[in-house]
Amino acid sequence: MQSAGGAPYRERVARILRAVPPVSEPVIGPAELARRAGLDERDVPRAEAAMAVLGVLGVLELRTSGQGEPLFRAATPIAHGCIRSLAAHLDQGMEVFLNWGRVEAGADSSAGGSAVLSGPRLLFAMESRRFAETGTSASPLAAAEIAQVVIKEGAAPGGESRYLVQYDARSRQYQLIGGHRRPDDGTIEHTVIRELEEELTDFSFHQDSDTVTELQRFERLAVSRTSGVLTHYRIVIFHLRTRRERIVLGPADRWVSERELNSGRADDGRRILFSALTDLAGGLAGLEPAVPAVPAVPAVPAVPVGTGPSRWGLVRRHPWEAMGLVLGLLGLAVSILQLL
Repeated sequence: MQSAGGAPYRERVARILRAVPPVSEPVIGPAELARRAGLDERDVPRAEAAMAVLGVLGVLELRTSGQGEPLFRAATPIAHGCIRSLAAHLDQGMEVFLNWGRVEAGADSSAGGSAVLSGPRLLFAMESRRFAETGTSASPLAAAEIAQVVIKEGAAPGGESRYLVQYDARSRQYQLIGGHRRPDDGTIEHTVIRELEEELTDFSFHQDSDTVTELQRFERLAVSRTSGVLTHYRIVIFHLRTRRERIVLGPADRWVSERELNSGRADDGRRILFSALTDLAGGLAGLEPAVPAVPAVPAVPAVPVGTGPSRWGLVRRHPWEAMGLVLGLLGLAVSILQLL
C-alpha cells in the first residue's frame, strides 16, 4: 500500500533517516544531520521532528550537549537497520502498518504484548512485507558473504546417509556449519576453515588429513533472521573430506537425512536453512562421505524402580528399620568418643 504525503517530502525525510549515524560513529545534532542529508538549515526543524518520532520508537541513543543541543545516533545495529528500513519504505511509498480498525485490536492476544513490541521482530516483519510486495526490485540494506560446508556421514547398513547441521538460537533454525566472512579472512576458504574450528567440538583443521572443496556459488536476496533487514547474500558451499573416524557433536549439532535437508524441516519440527545444490552433478547422494556411519549402540533395558538392589529402595520399603539403624550407629559413635 502506498503511503500518504508528496514525493518531495518523503524523499527529504528518507534522506534524513539515512543520515542517522550508526552506533559505531559519534553522536550528532539536528543541524549536522540536515547537512549530512544534503539539506539546508531550513530543514533542521524537519530533522528534529523526525528524530523525536524515532526517539519514541526507541531506536535512538539520545544525549544532550553542554549547550543543551540534542545529540543522537542509532541505539544498536538492529536499530540502525530499522531506521534504514523506514527510509526504504518512504522511498518506495510504502506504509509500515496496515488496517488500524478497532475491530482487530488485540485479536491475536496469544502472541503476547512483549512479542508484538519486540524491536527485532517488528523490523523483520517490516522488511519481510517490503520484500514480498516489491520482490527483487527491493533495495537490500546489507550485504554478506557466507561460507557453508556439507559434512556427510556414510549410510549404515539398511540406512541412509546423513548430513550435519547446527541449531542457531538467534535465527531459530538449523543450518550447515559455516558463517560470515570476516574482514581479516584472506579468502572464503579461510572463512570456512575458521568456522569449522570455531563451531565443531575438538576440531582443528589439518592440511594432511582434511580437505575442503568448493561445490557451488550463488547469490540470493533474503531477510536476515538475525539482523532483520533485507540482505544480499553471496554464498559459497564447500564439501569436507577428512580421514577422521568421527565428528564430535556439540549440544546444538544434529545429523539429518537428505529428505529433511531438502524439505527445509527437521523431524523435530524446526526449520532448516538450506539451498539446494542445483549445479552439483549427482546431487548430495553423489558426494563422498566425510566420516563413516556410527554403529548403533544397543539400548540397555531399564531396571524398574524398586526392583533392583537399590539402597534407597530398601530405605523406602523399611523406613522404621532404617531409622533404627541410623540411631544405633549414632549411639555407637558417641560411646566410642567417650572412651577416647
